[in-house]
Amino acid sequence: MSPTRPEREEDASHPGPVDRPAVVPRVTPVAGPSEVQARLELHLSQCRRRGGVLALLCVSVDSVERPDGEVSASMERRVRQEVSNRIGNAVRGSDAILRESDRDTCVVMPGADSGVADRVGRRLERLVNGDYRVAGELLQVAVRIGAAAHPADGTRAQELLRKAADRE
Repeated sequence: MSPTRPEREEDASHPGPVDRPAVVPRVTPVAGPSEVQARLELHLSQCRRRGGVLALLCVSVDSVERPDGEVSASMERRVRQEVSNRIGNAVRGSDAILRESDRDTCVVMPGADSGVADRVGRRLERLVNGDYRVAGELLQVAVRIGAAAHPADGTRAQELLRKAADRE
């Protein structure tokens, strides 16, 4: 036994550490726009140190509708979670996904320029816009995606967030 690595109890039916979660979420919930800005500023400082580029995508869920009626709040939350899951599955493992609210998600893409951001944004739009089947119900989702890149669109987090919010 190593003095730096304590022994861990293992259950025969569950190999590996007992206290380790089975799935680690890709999406980081943040407490509003100020925390998104702070985390983006951290990514930008690392990017400036390395002399690299960075892209930002802001995804906003505009509407969740049912063709034949109202959508309950719980159903809308489930659809918005599914949108976040699809975003997480569509971007690189090195990208940071910041979920600002039920409506807004930002994707920070280190090493990506504005061309990459535009391509990924268009792909995400095709992927997350459209029909979702949740609990046997068909729902239609509409999203808007804005993109910005460092240094072309700004050097500070606030500039990039503003540019990404000006969605075409």
